[in-house]
Amino acid sequence: MIAVTLLLAMILCAAAWLVIHNAQRAVTEEMQASVALAGDLVENSIRSDNEALAAARRLSDIGHLRHLCLSLVARTEPSPSACTNDETAEAPGWFAALIRPDALPERRLAVAPDYAMVIVADPDDEIAEAWQDTRGLLALLVVFYLATIAVVYRLFGRALVPVRRIDAALARIEHGDYAIRLPRFSLPEFDGIAAQFNHMAAALDAAQRENRRLREHSLRIQEDERRNLARELHDELGQSLTAIRADAAGILARGEKLPPGVAESAEAIATVAGRIYDQTRLMMRRLRPPGLDELGLDAALENHIASRQRSHRAVTLTYTGSDRLAEVPTPIAIHVFRLIQETLTNALRHGAPTHIGITVVLDANRLQVDVRDDGRGFDTNAYRPGLGLSGMAERIDLLGGRLHIGSRRDHGTHIHAEIPLA
Repeated sequence: MIAVTLLLAMILCAAAWLVIHNAQRAVTEEMQASVALAGDLVENSIRSDNEALAAARRLSDIGHLRHLCLSLVARTEPSPSACTNDETAEAPGWFAALIRPDALPERRLAVAPDYAMVIVADPDDEIAEAWQDTRGLLALLVVFYLATIAVVYRLFGRALVPVRRIDAALARIEHGDYAIRLPRFSLPEFDGIAAQFNHMAAALDAAQRENRRLREHSLRIQEDERRNLARELHDELGQSLTAIRADAAGILARGEKLPPGVAESAEAIATVAGRIYDQTRLMMRRLRPPGLDELGLDAALENHIASRQRSHRAVTLTYTGSDRLAEVPTPIAIHVFRLIQETLTNALRHGAPTHIGITVVLDANRLQVDVRDDGRGFDTNAYRPGLGLSGMAERIDLLGGRLHIGSRRDHGTHIHAEIPLA
């Protein structure tokens, strides 16, 4: 648009220059012709009169004619630079300055040994006439320029509407909105682009839906396997360890009847079985949070955070929940639990914080999850997310929510998630 405007402005300037140049040439030619004609007439008039000097004086008394100034001067006196014109010039000053000849035509006629008749051109009246003829054309050029600019801007604006819509649609595609579609356009070129764009968006939308379905299925299988594994650990390994500990206790109950060294071995077996049982319980808690299915998200989070607090006494963990969290469906609750579980693991393992605050509230059918710590933090621009952060983002994306991770070095980390219940 700027290039078109500059091009039209250059054309306007060139046309205006041509008009002014022609007016200047016309004024110059008119002045030269007037001076030549007047010179011939005056010369013939003086020669035909016996009193040449008296005739020259009478002509000099006339002074100013329409395009001429007549002056009787001494032959040694220079020609007058300009003549006096009492009439006000009608042309504006800038126009008169542009077309006024650089040197005014003049003619000197000797009328006596000591006197000369000087005929000097006066372009003011001719410039006024040229202005009368030119101003309409200049005004027409300006009106044509403005009208052309308006039409060009109008046409360009209408022609660029499809471009703007395509650009906006591409921006939405870039942000993951594959449901966007372009309308039909009147121009066949843009209409073809719109058809190809809609086909691409439909393919991306279908691929995104399929990927979402596969990820959702994968996470569901993962959670089912974790639940089954936790159940197997509890039912099989837990019972076996309990039986081993019971057998070891039975051996120790025989007391003095035991051969030497057997009591020590039985006590060692009971101790190792107890450790294995404790580790198994910890593994079961990680695989499937206790109480999530029966008591709900709030109780499961309280239990998990209390367990983390017992194992990390140097860090203060604070949790703020709500009784309304019982309304959160189990498929969503398990993802929120995993989000907080992974967040606490990352903070305790890498951040070295002294305080971690966890807040989970249900507000207007939207679950708000907020985790803040005062640890080391990291540069979010230079950090490449690992499997933990990528997994959190994937879970929140599957739920149709938004995840924000903010952090600065030595200023802690803030993780905020918004998850719709619908």
